[in-house]
Amino acid sequence: MINIGICDDELYSREQIKDILNKLLCSYPIKYNIFEFSSGEELLNNYPKNLDILIMDIQMKKINGMNTARHIRKFDENLEIIFMTSFADFMQEGYEVKAYRYILKPINEKKISKNILPCINEILKKRNNYLTISTKNNVDRIKIDSIIYIETARPNILIHTTDNTYTTKMNLSKLDKTLSEYGFFRCHNSYIINLKKVESMNTNTVIVAKQEILVSKYRIKNLKLAITNVLGDIIC
Repeated sequence: MINIGICDDELYSREQIKDILNKLLCSYPIKYNIFEFSSGEELLNNYPKNLDILIMDIQMKKINGMNTARHIRKFDENLEIIFMTSFADFMQEGYEVKAYRYILKPINEKKISKNILPCINEILKKRNNYLTISTKNNVDRIKIDSIIYIETARPNILIHTTDNTYTTKMNLSKLDKTLSEYGFFRCHNSYIINLKKVESMNTNTVIVAKQEILVSKYRIKNLKLAITNVLGDIIC
């Protein structure tokens, strides 16, 4: 089941998006729910359980889409946010609230499809993917999407997740190869980061879930490209 929210203060836009989604997903091999909200306030006051994707207009009355997203990120880090906007100037702000997909208005089926279908595929992929590791006394299965970053602490490897740190003796290069297809990047000989957890990037460091991680000067260019590929481009 995929739960999709539409938040727009214009009824016509909500109906248009809903019609496009129903057309796209009627032949897609999943069940889905669509929730509609006419304002950021209504969304925050009636936030659905297990919402997966939110398609939200930025320019709304009272609380706008960007500020609504800021409130959402206080209690939901996993929601995939797709912003709709008439302007391309909001990308940097969107990065702040981990909104990596944009649709420039006017919307149409092609623009919605180019964003929503890859987004659904990513969600389904994450739900079914775990990393199996051997620790000192156990064999643990870690949900890949929960991994924030991985570091060497010789002779061990530390895998930091949203709620735990696991110690194992796996090879970092092997982990890099395994996780690269899930949006991870080896930014330094000693670190692998989850690109979707990146908060900001400086000259030779990157902030991942409030942790400052070193970036090799030889990998900065490729890191920037990897972030762009994972976070996506504006769809014109």
